[in-house]
Amino acid sequence: MPATPKTLFKGSLLLGSAPTRANVSNVAITTNLATITTSAAHGAAIGDLVTIQGAHASIDGTYVIFTVPSSTTFTFVSTTATLSSAAVSPVGVATFNANFAGQTVTNRVIQNFVTTITTGSAHGLAVNDTVAVTIGLASVDTLNAKVIAIPTSTTFCYVSTTQTLATASVTQGFFAKQTAYYTAPASTTTIVSNLVVTNESASSATFSLALNNNRIAESQTIAANSSAYFDMKQTLETTTTITGGASAPTVLLSASGVEVV
Repeated sequence: MPATPKTLFKGSLLLGSAPTRANVSNVAITTNLATITTSAAHGAAIGDLVTIQGAHASIDGTYVIFTVPSSTTFTFVSTTATLSSAAVSPVGVATFNANFAGQTVTNRVIQNFVTTITTGSAHGLAVNDTVAVTIGLASVDTLNAKVIAIPTSTTFCYVSTTQTLATASVTQGFFAKQTAYYTAPASTTTIVSNLVVTNESASSATFSLALNNNRIAESQTIAANSSAYFDMKQTLETTTTITGGASAPTVLLSASGVEVV
């Protein structure tokens, strides 16, 4: 049985292994809806995750894309209500991860530290999936939430640091599911030998990791400019996965192992 050592994944836990980029030339926020203009076609789609840097203090951050009005504009829902249209000089940078998929958010409520999100159509989620939510409300917005319950085909729940928030409809907002970093190929057993998580930021962050939906790290804090090491001999059968998430795009994962055919 041939065994092939290989790098299973190398990249950002939020932005993936092959993100795309576009330069930001203009920004504006109207009624909590941020509109970003790029200097060339951005190639992004609704539900993609985007990290914006160097554009404006009220804009920079990571969000789920809400709409794509044109090939050079996209929007996301912001916690800032208004920002006058302004050119970005010399330029900002938008980095996209297309490995997300989701739905519009139509309602939110928090009860006893559990957030329940209602979606506009069937969300297709399962317990232990990792989601990002952007509705422009700090108590609800998240980049790294584990789904803990699926009450209906259009509702899902995750843990919040806020105890209570009255139910309210949402007119602007989107959630997206993080897809797998690695999937064991057909007719293959993968032995995961080590995982290295590195935080390149000057600020602490959190990350989560799961092998075949079994969490080995859940919202674990990682200090600024540091790494966490997981040495193991864990087996992934055909089509099972490595998944997870992070609170910042500067948290990177390197996963190594052996594929046995």
